Amino acid sequence: MLRALIVDDDPVSKRFLAEILSPYAACDLAADGREGLDAFDRALCAHRPYDLIFLDVMMPGMDGHQALEGMRHLERQQDVGIAEAATVIMVSAADDSRNVYRAFFQGQAVSFLAKPFSSDTVLDELRKFDIIDGHAHPPQRSFP
Repeated sequence: MLRALIVDDDPVSKRFLAEILSPYAACDLAADGREGLDAFDRALCAHRPYDLIFLDVMMPGMDGHQALEGMRHLERQQDVGIAEAATVIMVSAADDSRNVYRAFFQGQAVSFLAKPFSSDTVLDELRKFDIIDGHAHPPQRSFP
């Protein structure tokens, strides 16, 4: 089973993503960028790194971009290669080109999902990157 970290300051978004991922991944939840970065660091140090991270862009304090830059820095410190690095999907209500550009080119995220999204949208992204089996189809849910 995959290990996933969901970092979002909106409790509804976190629960929604955890519910979608529950058939595929053991999910840890973090309420902000600092908490997410700390959880990521603990997992790396325990040699139980996360396979998948959903990271909200806009959060108070440390935003998603800052948290992702910190995560990539920790991976480099631990000599985690690009192939072994966590797969990161950024999520945000702000679907502007600056955030998308920063997520991909500075943070090396593999995807950027604009809120609101459906469970099918999330699962399609995971299938596209071979994170989950392409034949698995749990029931459809929509983001509240």
